[in-house]
Amino acid sequence: MNTPSKQSEPLAETLLVVGVGLLGGSIATASRERGLAKHIIGVGRSEQRINQAIAAGILDAGTTNLAKAAEQADLIIFCTPVDCIARDVIAIHPHLSESCIVTDVGSTKGEICQQVDTALGKGKHQFIGSHPLAGSEKTGFEHSSSDLFEQAAVVITPQSETPESRTELLVQFWTAIGAKIHLMSPEAHDKTLAMTSHLPHLVASALAASVKEKDLPLAATGYADTTRIAAGDPELWTSIFLQNSTAMLEATQEFQQQLKAMIEAIKQGNQDHLAALLETGKQQRDSWKKK
Repeated sequence: MNTPSKQSEPLAETLLVVGVGLLGGSIATASRERGLAKHIIGVGRSEQRINQAIAAGILDAGTTNLAKAAEQADLIIFCTPVDCIARDVIAIHPHLSESCIVTDVGSTKGEICQQVDTALGKGKHQFIGSHPLAGSEKTGFEHSSSDLFEQAAVVITPQSETPESRTELLVQFWTAIGAKIHLMSPEAHDKTLAMTSHLPHLVASALAASVKEKDLPLAATGYADTTRIAAGDPELWTSIFLQNSTAMLEATQEFQQQLKAMIEAIKQGNQDHLAALLETGKQQRDSWKKK
């Protein structure tokens, strides 16, 4: 692995990470290694956990007081559950400097952006949505990795009223920690991620729950590979599914059509049709691996 190069000049004087778990800890660690901020502050609910992150060298300082910390920041990244983000972005707005940029790592975008727009006025706030497609079923800053975002896709969702200079700084930040940038509208993001991220988690969870406990001794790599993400935080994923419910339901309908076609082919003993359906799935998977 190549050693990451440091910025000649930091992109932010003070980076504020709200929620210092796997993603927040990895953002802080990557930012420190690459010299993206002079000071890195963390905000969390537990003072003990914040102090542990400081002792681990992930943060320079930390607090449980979000509003006070926001006053000091040039760049704020929310790494909290999606049903908390809009509320907290709205709450800190009066405490921000004019140049501060606020973003997040949430898996949904439409609902968050709509709530912020409604409360603060479109084009009158400093929030730009982000979503890094990186992470794992593990949680906690103990699993942080400075290269978690290397070659990972990051979707940024500026709106028509968003100043280009703010979007560009956000692009620079995510690029500097190794990501590949995709610019999309919040609505396009949610529709796409419902199919590529949210539906797979739903299916993995349903599959894991379908296998009886008495049969688990005979579950091997197939079960492990297809259900790994079902080990993710149920509370977190409940929020994601409900915030993106419209796109999720559309995605599940498409999946049901594929599943129904396979079931019918098995019922009818139609070997050629079943093989064709399986070949389509294989080709899609192989195509993804090449990208």
